[in-house]
Amino acid sequence: MKIKKFTCVNCGAPKVNEYKSPYIMCDYCGSFTDIDYTLGLDKWNESTVKTLNYQATKIALMNKIQAALQRGDKEQYFSLQKDFWDYYYRTFPAYLPPSIDDGYKYRDYLEVCAESSAEYGFDPKWQEYGVKQQQLQHSLTYYNDGTGNKVESTGFFRLAEFFIGMTKDGMRVFYENPKYAIMHDLIPEQVHMKMKMSMFVQVWIPYLTDADQERFLKMTGFSMQYVDIERPAGRTGECEHCKAEIYIPEGSYKVHCESCHKNTKVQQQFKCMSCGADNKVPEFPAKPIDCEFCGVENRLIQRLFG
Repeated sequence: MKIKKFTCVNCGAPKVNEYKSPYIMCDYCGSFTDIDYTLGLDKWNESTVKTLNYQATKIALMNKIQAALQRGDKEQYFSLQKDFWDYYYRTFPAYLPPSIDDGYKYRDYLEVCAESSAEYGFDPKWQEYGVKQQQLQHSLTYYNDGTGNKVESTGFFRLAEFFIGMTKDGMRVFYENPKYAIMHDLIPEQVHMKMKMSMFVQVWIPYLTDADQERFLKMTGFSMQYVDIERPAGRTGECEHCKAEIYIPEGSYKVHCESCHKNTKVQQQFKCMSCGADNKVPEFPAKPIDCEFCGVENRLIQRLFG
């Protein structure tokens, strides 16, 4: 079968099962590992009326948020940001990362979204970054090559290099902040970075020549291709939550159900590679775990996949 080559950022396994949401979940360890913005765009375009209503409400909220920023009212800014993110995910539930699968995680995630937005909004450093990015965008020049409008290379790659550097800096600061520690489990840094880059790539790809597209995809790490692979050995099973049929690859510990968007545990125990004792499979099977009997580190899923 022909599938897009997605590789788990945690265990290295390929995506095997078909997926129906923009977020890619690993079929071996259950990790949230990637994103496909083509499906994300499909969700955006499902209902023109809903999307137009969302855009109108967003403009009204953003006007209030900007007014709070100009007043220096950080508390009100935080509250409005929380309202905005809650409205966004309730309008487009498909955009909510599947790792946020209960009310407590959703509450904590909204707090992080609002708090980090307030921190960045009131920090002069990030305000300067934002101004610099706008200046670079406004300085871009365009031309028509007969197939459509294209952006001039030198200015664009100056913008791209700045955006990538700014985003990497922002990710480092964000994930080093202990206030946002929960995000290491909800949206790992590698996945978050991919999401940010994907958004940037999707916006600019149509405006680049073939040569510039190749250069751009290489510098952002998105030189993705469709490849032919054989479905690995496995068996069909039943989702423990909604009872839908799922395919369980051999060697899997958690499989994501595309019907109810929850993980099914397919193995509860593993044998220690050293002493052979039975241990409980951890919440995150991709991470190394020490045997509770002999203390030897075990890796449940080996990086056998490209």
